Amino acid sequence: MSPSVVLAAAEEAPAPPAAPPAAEAPPPLPPASGRKLEKGTFFRLLGQDVKGPSDMVVAQLVNVLVDAQAQPVGAVLDYGGFLGVGKRRLAVAWEVLSIGPSGIKLSLGREQLRSIPDFKDGEGAVLAAPPAPAEAEAPAGEPPADQ
Repeated sequence: MSPSVVLAAAEEAPAPPAAPPAAEAPPPLPPASGRKLEKGTFFRLLGQDVKGPSDMVVAQLVNVLVDAQAQPVGAVLDYGGFLGVGKRRLAVAWEVLSIGPSGIKLSLGREQLRSIPDFKDGEGAVLAAPPAPAEAEAPAGEPPADQ
C-alpha cells in the first residue's frame, strides 16, 4: 500500500468519541480545628488493666460496646487466666465498671461471672450485669401487698 492510500484511509476514519465532561470536584473541606486536652484530664480505656472487687487485676479491657447513639452499653474483657491459659473473653454491662483515678474497677466477682457465656465477635452478646434486686418477701401468713 502506498503512503498516500494509508493517509487517505486514516483521514476517513471517524474520530473517537469525545470524553464525557468531567464532573465538577466538590469544594475542599475546611481543615479540622484542634481541641487541647490537658494531661490528667482524660483516660485511655483499651488495653487497660481491670481490677476486681478485691483490688487485684482480673482482666484487661479490649473493646467498648456502644449503642446506635454511640453511648457505651458494655465492655469486652479478657478475663482471668494465668499467662494466657484459662483466659475468657467476657462482655460486661457498662454499669458494672467504674473508672477513676485508680483505674478501672469491676464490681462483679469470679463466682458472679461463672455462668456468663464467652463473648464471640460477630454474634449477639450476653452482658454480665448487676444482680437483680431480691424481691421483698411478705412475712409468713400475710398476702402479697398487690392484692
